[in-house]
Amino acid sequence: MRPTISAVSEVEVNYPIRLGIKIKDGFAISSGSKELEIFDNQGLKIKTHILEGNITQLIHFNDSLIVVTSSSNVSLLSDDSKESIFYGINCNHASSSGGDIFLSVENGDILVLNQNGDLKASKNCGELKILHTPENSNSMAIARDDGTFIIMNHNLEVLQYSPPAEDDIEVITHISSNSDGVFVVSRSSLGVVVDDRPVNRAEIWDSKSGLLGITELPSQATSSLAMKNGFVIGCFEGELLWIGSNQETHLISNQGYSVTGLLEWEGDVIASSWFYSQRMSLDGHIKWNFEHPTLISGLLNLGGELIALIGDNKKVGERNYISLIGPNNKVSDENNPRDDEILSTDFSDPIYSGLLSETETAEASERNSIDQIEEIISDIKESLVEPKHDEEQDEDILRDLVLSAKSINIPPVADAGEDITITSNDESKADVILDGSKSYDPDGEIVSWSWNSEIGRLLGESPVVKVRLSPGVHIFSLTVVDNKGAKSVSSMTVRVV
Repeated sequence: MRPTISAVSEVEVNYPIRLGIKIKDGFAISSGSKELEIFDNQGLKIKTHILEGNITQLIHFNDSLIVVTSSSNVSLLSDDSKESIFYGINCNHASSSGGDIFLSVENGDILVLNQNGDLKASKNCGELKILHTPENSNSMAIARDDGTFIIMNHNLEVLQYSPPAEDDIEVITHISSNSDGVFVVSRSSLGVVVDDRPVNRAEIWDSKSGLLGITELPSQATSSLAMKNGFVIGCFEGELLWIGSNQETHLISNQGYSVTGLLEWEGDVIASSWFYSQRMSLDGHIKWNFEHPTLISGLLNLGGELIALIGDNKKVGERNYISLIGPNNKVSDENNPRDDEILSTDFSDPIYSGLLSETETAEASERNSIDQIEEIISDIKESLVEPKHDEEQDEDILRDLVLSAKSINIPPVADAGEDITITSNDESKADVILDGSKSYDPDGEIVSWSWNSEIGRLLGESPVVKVRLSPGVHIFSLTVVDNKGAKSVSSMTVRVV
């Protein structure tokens, strides 16, 4: 029997949910457009904010919300106000810890701001893939595009430095940490050199002592979670592993699909994978299952005995859902009746003998006469006579169908092009042409193009744009709109080696 749990409530929206974050007494979501919607813990929408540019980053800061937009604006949203606290930068990553705000900007600088937007420190660290700041800790960690891992304090002084292997190409896929300044860093290499080094591994780092240990992973890490006395790692092929503080490792379970989110709940782990979320103990005992209406892309602990499961089918104009569930709510057994509900059948009863009853025998003996049968056949023949067509009526129906077909707007077809692998130049850069000129509209014309990076930054509004990239994997999306307002999105990936 499968223990299942039901949703407390469902939130439905008609846009892809690109960003979601817990805030005071609720949560906030955005599609990456200019709109930010605020919901309470019951799933009721209470406010909509319209920002100056497309929203690229959300940070829960004290009891307020920091919003970073593509228009180089950093705003502080509170219950009844919106204040711009920093302006004039193109921000790639943002985070907060201990009353400080951390921004990674386009020129490779990391900025440390206070809550008023005053600059406290800055340092050029190169182009970043990850910026991670633990809560209530005086340390932070970054992963550069080239696979370098660095731990710094809030003054941006380097505490630990780990470059990638010189004879291989490496990428850091995930970082998490506990409040003691211990980090788990998930690395993967492209395997350019064949040796005994693990292709996928988790490194445990202490901000003071340095590298504590290395554990091989069965596949690339997609998520990680710091818990008491260790870490949980979720992998691309569905493996869920436990790594203890003394480096002991065991497989908790295999989800079957890539793990997209992890959350701790009363010593258990809640893991999302594909359409499903499960609560389980660290020894793999499943306490409940939950099936979401769409693919689960994230988990939020809302407090007050509630969590939010964010779904995203990644299609514009189609419904997406956020399911609110209570992890401690009563479970039920799915598709399995209770033993006391299973009824036995007494086949000695005459109704199961296979013989006709007296009533059925009497009805069967009442046959139609020959005259009645001929009359029935005559009625059937009359019903089979082909009716005469009204040609004028047919022309009216055809004309109506043509007019109806013309009123239907077929959406445009976005074509971002094939995925690309390219080698960087001597300056570790690569110039790439993003070509969406093969996009078309079957029944009209395309009136706008929009190229965006994976963090939502607008790169250009023409069919073809040029970008300069560092080594790593970069995802770009092309949005096209036709002359009747229909929209289509296509994505492509550029791998720079």
